[in-house]
Amino acid sequence: MKICGACVRELPDGSYSEEQRARRQSIRRCEECVAAGNQLVQMKKGRTRSEGDDCPICQLPLPLDPLQSAFRMCCMKEVCNGCVLATRKRGMWDCPFCRAPAPDESQVLAMIQKRVAAGDPVAIFNLGNRYHFGRYGLEKDVARAIELYERAAELGVTDAHYNLGTLYDEGTDVEKDVDKAICHYETSAMGGHVFARFNLGCKEYNAGNHNLALQHWMISAKLGDDDSLNEVKSLFMNDLVTKADYAAALRGHQSAVEEMSSPDRAEAKALGL
Repeated sequence: MKICGACVRELPDGSYSEEQRARRQSIRRCEECVAAGNQLVQMKKGRTRSEGDDCPICQLPLPLDPLQSAFRMCCMKEVCNGCVLATRKRGMWDCPFCRAPAPDESQVLAMIQKRVAAGDPVAIFNLGNRYHFGRYGLEKDVARAIELYERAAELGVTDAHYNLGTLYDEGTDVEKDVDKAICHYETSAMGGHVFARFNLGCKEYNAGNHNLALQHWMISAKLGDDDSLNEVKSLFMNDLVTKADYAAALRGHQSAVEEMSSPDRAEAKALGL
């Protein structure tokens, strides 16, 4: 018995073609779903970014470029540079969201740990990040980072799944495990994580599953990812996708970029904020 990745039914092996039986569960489709053109679950979910990807002040989707926003330890919020600039124009230099003064580096770890003790998923993820890279006086401890990432992932933090995916994918600090990496990428992508979706496209392309790669890259391109759009363009230039697909990716990408834009953000970027 195998589970179909589209209808999520547990079906006997005879319900699948030989090609589909050889695939992992998340990208396997029964003959009925193939004939009906039913999409895989992972292609139905994560087609929009989560609300957590919005700036808490202007409510616009945060830029995908991490340099265009900043994480605030005082309130555990990611604020776009446009809103930072807007508050500074009004003479306010404290946190644009909670108005707390910027903490000293010596205070940051205690602030995170206090929120971790209260079960804050974002704080748990951030503490994992500190152990992962050895920041704020902590020794690098990847095992502890993984423990915290897994805890945050269980609480729904898509970034935690993504970081776990990259750890197992790269195999630098932990034993390489591509199956685990893909599992975490898939969960993250279905939660709207753009870069996890892009990575899945790369995995499928390298495995020779060009149609699945295209589906992933179309989703992430329409969420504003430049690399995904470039991959769709490359497929188009090599006659592997239609002009209509490329045009749809272009339109979706432009729409997402416009949604992430504002005069304040443009000014902040021009000023190098």
